[in-house]
Amino acid sequence: MKAHLIACNACGADDFVPTSSVDGWTIGRCRACGLVYVNPAPFFDPADEFSEMSRAFEYTEYMHQPITERILAFERRQLLANAVEVTRLRGRSPDAGPAMRFLDIGCGSGASVGAAAALGWDAIGIDLDPQLIAEGRAQLGVDLRCVPILECGLPAGAFDFIKLRDVIEHLPDPLDVLVKVRELLAPGGIALIVTPNEDGLPTRARALARRKRTLVATVPPPHHLHSFTPATLVRTLRRAGLRPFTTMTTTPSDGRYVTSHNMARAERQPLLGPLWRVGRTLGMGSVLVTWAGRKRDGAG
Repeated sequence: MKAHLIACNACGADDFVPTSSVDGWTIGRCRACGLVYVNPAPFFDPADEFSEMSRAFEYTEYMHQPITERILAFERRQLLANAVEVTRLRGRSPDAGPAMRFLDIGCGSGASVGAAAALGWDAIGIDLDPQLIAEGRAQLGVDLRCVPILECGLPAGAFDFIKLRDVIEHLPDPLDVLVKVRELLAPGGIALIVTPNEDGLPTRARALARRKRTLVATVPPPHHLHSFTPATLVRTLRRAGLRPFTTMTTTPSDGRYVTSHNMARAERQPLLGPLWRVGRTLGMGSVLVTWAGRKRDGAG
C-alpha cells in the first residue's frame, strides 16, 4: 500500500480542508465543492494484504461464505430489474439484440456475475481481492479477474451495462475509474453507480449533533475513502465524460440496488425502516443511485 495526496475528484480543486483524524487517517472536504474524502489516500494493489484488510470489515467477510442459490436468485432478480432500466434508457425493447454484455467492477466473489451468466449474459467481473476472486472462480466457474480496472486490458466499447455497486466510496481515484468506465461503455451503454449518500438523513443527523466525524460513507477509513452527495457525484460523473440520466436516493432495504447481505442486515433492523423511508421521501435516503451513459464526444 502507498498513500498519496490527491486533489478533489469532483471539481479538481487542490483545496482540501481537514476536519478530523481517525487512526492516522485524515478526513476532510473540498473547500470548493464540498466533496468529503480521505487525504492522503491509500492506493492498494491486488495482494493478500488487501484481502486480509478487507476481511476485517464484517460486510466484506460475508463474501467469503458459500454463494448459495438464495444469493444467486436475489442477484438474478436485481439484474432483471436493472435490465428494465438499462433497456429503457437505451431506447430499446427488452428483447432487442444479443445478450447483454455486462461488467461488474468490484465484483467480490462474483455472485452477480454468476447470476448474469445464468441469464445468458456475456459477463465479466473485476476485483482487487485475490482471495475473493479465487473463491468465486472455484464456486461459479465464471470470468472473474483480479486486476485494477485501470489495467484491465478490456477493449474500448465492450459493454452495454457496467455496474459499480458499493465501489466508488472505496476508490482513491474515482474520477480515473469513471473515465475508464466511459471508455469501456459501448455507444448507448449504461453505467449504474450505487454508493452511500453523504446527504443521507443519518449522516445529517450526526453532523447536526456536532459529533466528531469518524466515518466516511458509513465506515471508518481506509476502507472507504470518498463520501458523495448527489451534487458531488453528478459533478464527478460529468467531469469523467459521463452523462447522468437519473439520480435518486433510496433505502438500505431496496432490493433493486443493495447487496443481498445489506438487504438481510436491513431486515434485521426493522426499527430503522421508518427513518430510512422518511429520508427517502425527503430526498435524503441513505443510498445514492445514479444511472449514467457516455457523453457524445465534444459534448459539454
